[in-house]
Amino acid sequence: MSDTDGDTIARASGASLIPSLYARAGLALTKGRDSIPLLVGEVGLLEAAVINLESYEGNEVVLVAGYELLDVLSNREVNTGPLRRIHGILTFDGDSGTLPADQPLLP
Repeated sequence: MSDTDGDTIARASGASLIPSLYARAGLALTKGRDSIPLLVGEVGLLEAAVINLESYEGNEVVLVAGYELLDVLSNREVNTGPLRRIHGILTFDGDSGTLPADQPLLP
């Protein structure tokens, strides 16, 4: 057992990402989009989850997919854009929605 607190361990598992990404993916599907926003801080959580999975000798197919996703994200780092919230769910500014744009953020 380490001295690491439970919150840090939960964040490294990637479990905190699942609900928000699930909601964003669902909204993107209903709007006919093929991409969803990911905040800079969330990329770090995703990276921690992949490294955590590797340290516990996780499924090799999942690890390959995780590292491929991290490579894609590092290549897209220069392609940031403003976001808005539609019904509380982050989406790219430019998607149609009924709510006005929130303060623009960078994914």
